[in-house]
Amino acid sequence: MKTIRVDKLSFNTLQKKWGINIEDNTNGKSTLDIDFNALLPFANVVSKDILDFFTLSAAVYGIDRFVERKTNSVDGWSRELKVNFPVHNPSMWNACKGDLNKLLSFLTGDYWNVEFRKDAFDLPKATLDIEYSGSFAQVNLLSGGLDSLIGGLDFLKSHPKEKVLFVSHYDPQMKGVLKDQKDLIPELEKLYLKQFAYLPSLRVFLETTNVNRETTFRSRSLLFIGIALILAESTKTKKIIVPENGTVSLNFPLSSSRRSSCSTRTTHPLVLESVISIWRALSISTEIQNPYEFQTKGEMVNACKDQINLSKLVVLSNSCGKRGHRAHWEPGKKSATHCGVCMPCVYRQASLIKIVDNTSYGNTINSLSPFLSKKSQDMSACLYFLNNPISKEEIKLELIVNGVKNILKLNQYVELICRTRDELKNWVAKVGNSKIKTKAGI
Repeated sequence: MKTIRVDKLSFNTLQKKWGINIEDNTNGKSTLDIDFNALLPFANVVSKDILDFFTLSAAVYGIDRFVERKTNSVDGWSRELKVNFPVHNPSMWNACKGDLNKLLSFLTGDYWNVEFRKDAFDLPKATLDIEYSGSFAQVNLLSGGLDSLIGGLDFLKSHPKEKVLFVSHYDPQMKGVLKDQKDLIPELEKLYLKQFAYLPSLRVFLETTNVNRETTFRSRSLLFIGIALILAESTKTKKIIVPENGTVSLNFPLSSSRRSSCSTRTTHPLVLESVISIWRALSISTEIQNPYEFQTKGEMVNACKDQINLSKLVVLSNSCGKRGHRAHWEPGKKSATHCGVCMPCVYRQASLIKIVDNTSYGNTINSLSPFLSKKSQDMSACLYFLNNPISKEEIKLELIVNGVKNILKLNQYVELICRTRDELKNWVAKVGNSKIKTKAGI
């Protein structure tokens, strides 16, 4: 078990940097660098509990990157983490300790045991820019991905007299994310001038560490939620929107080997429900929603309220989960923006089947064997998923095992998985060669 102590958010006057220090019981040390100056004016006007939630969410992201899975797992994946967090009111946080342990364990696939100690601190003063002093209908994630683009366009097109506040963050070790966001904002400004404000993407990363960094980023959604909460509360905005298609939110395992710890759960219903439960225990009334929880990615695309501009901007969005791994891309395609064969790329291509997709892909599903290369494991699992019949009752049981607790929504989730299979099959039938179609049972 790793025993970890987190120091409060602090400012280094000499270097003019904000950071959170993280130390473990084996003399491992890291500093999480946070571009907090942009957040400071907002943080000055929120409650201490909200500031604590942000600090905790950032620290969780840092710990997730600080403790390498390969050398610290108890079963090849999961880590045991006992963490001491600094907060202003430990008794209030202790009231939601159980929910927080469950949330973090479910989100990262680890075993968390959190503790709290009193450690009050004050922030230096900063004035909120007039751009952010107006009224916002909601705070939206704008990650640079296709789903968040659709979420933004849907609001902007259907609420011409209201404003939305976009927020995002990036880690310099995740190549391309910041560029995606920077490419989209100017285009949205041309189309919807004065209908939104945008906080420049916050840089958060392990600046220094004396241990090997973990390469996964499973807790990044909680960091976004922590940032969004500060913005929402400081601007008196009561709604946070996390736009993501229901297929990815549920992350239904394509095979038994991909169940549980092998799946991301960034916007899983249980994660959002747990966040709300913790907020209520802290007397935080902000709402957080995913309005697309019952839609496939293709349904999000087809139902987008601004089809003309979506078609123009699709190419600027990025869905790829493996764009940094270019060694196995086809010759002449090394400069492509997407790998083409990871599951995010597969869902993207299947969703765009009815519109012109000018996205550049490093591979097609026909260009490399999904059974010989580790790089094509996603395609192999996808074809297995399509080729093996599964009943609605089996889907229901798998969803329950995979964390769905709200029984009232279960049948809708089952139907969503069925439509996802159809969406993927239609895509494979259109672009796959005979071998790929046979492997998919088509």
